[in-house]
Amino acid sequence: MRFDVPFALDGGWTFTQRAYLPLVYYTDRTGPENPGGGWKAGTGDWFFDETFTTPELAKNTRGILGARFILPTGGGAPFGGGQYQVAPFAGMSFAFPDSGLTITPLFRYFMSVHATEEGAGRVRKLDFFPTVAKKVAEGWTVILWNENAITYNQVSRKWFVPIEAQLVRRARKDLEFAFGAAYGAVRDDPQFLTQVFTRVTLYF
Repeated sequence: MRFDVPFALDGGWTFTQRAYLPLVYYTDRTGPENPGGGWKAGTGDWFFDETFTTPELAKNTRGILGARFILPTGGGAPFGGGQYQVAPFAGMSFAFPDSGLTITPLFRYFMSVHATEEGAGRVRKLDFFPTVAKKVAEGWTVILWNENAITYNQVSRKWFVPIEAQLVRRARKDLEFAFGAAYGAVRDDPQFLTQVFTRVTLYF
């Protein structure tokens, strides 16, 4: 479950409080919490984003600054990282209204700050989202690299590069659906081979 609550600030700034609460994972990935590798359910790590969006720096161009705070609610792998983490991030948003195109590159750097599970590995990881959104018809948008980042693991010095796309349908002013898939093209630092996902968003 995800919750986004934006606040309009003075001078054209926007602050967005985001909460991500993965309540149930069901996976056959191995780890201390699932050593046998059978299908097992568990709670994931909860995390919170504090995001500031700047006023226009140039026409249709804004900056993005913030930080993510991760709580070790999922325990050990494969459900959680077993430690508190912080991840500062920065990016830009370039909008092209005439073509229905928005490009939002964003970098996020994860650092572990306190382990709560024995054997939890040190985290030093850079995520890059080269997000591109294109309106293709009334109420329909195609988005690339919005859910899964291109990742460089500084500890192992290895890459994970997914190819991801999703189709978003804005059914009503207050209701949106998304359907997507991803494939791990470079898996030196493996995260997944293939992934299929769906999302329902309610606006209030």
